[in-house]
Amino acid sequence: MIMENVMILFNETSGKDKGRELAEQFVEYAKNHGQTDTHFLLEQVGPDCDSKKTVEKAKAEAIDTLIFIGGDGTINHNVEDFKEELPHLKVGLLPGGTVNNMARVLGIPMKFEAAADVILGGVTRKIDYGMINQKVIVSTMTIGILADTAARISQEDKQKYGKLIFVKNFFKLLAKKKRYRLDIKTEKEQWQGKTQLVTVTMTNSVGGYTNFDDSASPDDGLFHLTILPKLNFFKLAFYLPKIILGKIYELPDIKYMTAAEIRIKSMNEKKVGTRVDGDPSEDLPIQMNVVKHGLTVFVPES
Repeated sequence: MIMENVMILFNETSGKDKGRELAEQFVEYAKNHGQTDTHFLLEQVGPDCDSKKTVEKAKAEAIDTLIFIGGDGTINHNVEDFKEELPHLKVGLLPGGTVNNMARVLGIPMKFEAAADVILGGVTRKIDYGMINQKVIVSTMTIGILADTAARISQEDKQKYGKLIFVKNFFKLLAKKKRYRLDIKTEKEQWQGKTQLVTVTMTNSVGGYTNFDDSASPDDGLFHLTILPKLNFFKLAFYLPKIILGKIYELPDIKYMTAAEIRIKSMNEKKVGTRVDGDPSEDLPIQMNVVKHGLTVFVPES
């Protein structure tokens, strides 16, 4: 497949800080694999960059393809910046983060050359993303123990210890038994009560574990909402087989809903934060809506 004008977006502050190197590597790889007439533009993105200028440049250069280098947080920020332009663009993913939920769900390989081959292969799939208030969500939103766990972990710790640091902090917080009193409303039903954990996913993957919810897919037009009122360590161990099989929605102590719209507010906490795609996001109250098939992504041939 011939791509005419390609913008490669890299972020030097995420993952293992090899963004520019990977961007240059991709250009060389693409040119060696038939993309000799393609115009490539390398753009750094991130907190210190002017995203409006990047979008304007993409319009001026008639960009038809964006390539995101990084993990879910980077994908989130890039979708946020380009959301008005996405209907006319194709998106390639070169995984470079710690977890890479989105890439794993779409079957995109973690190895650079194999991921580059997926983009050059030219097969695309339309998938969903969502809005949480005025911000974007591409994979996962958490409230409660998972959000609190992640909030305590620095980027350096993530890079140094990987997933183990999440597990260690999770069990530390589990022992504290903190619960939130929430009011959760969808277009079909309402739930009120105390909970230790709320997870909203747009795919079947959470934290890089790709079989969290086998009923979810990235193009079904739905949020998949899991409410765990009370996390009991012994029950968790008992339910592990179902969790491993991706049937979290069958657990008796869990409230499970699917919805295209969700509204969540706190009933007593002064401030309750959320984490979206691995980064701190909006405080409650929040309104969430699915943008069905809003993203066209290169995927492996099935």
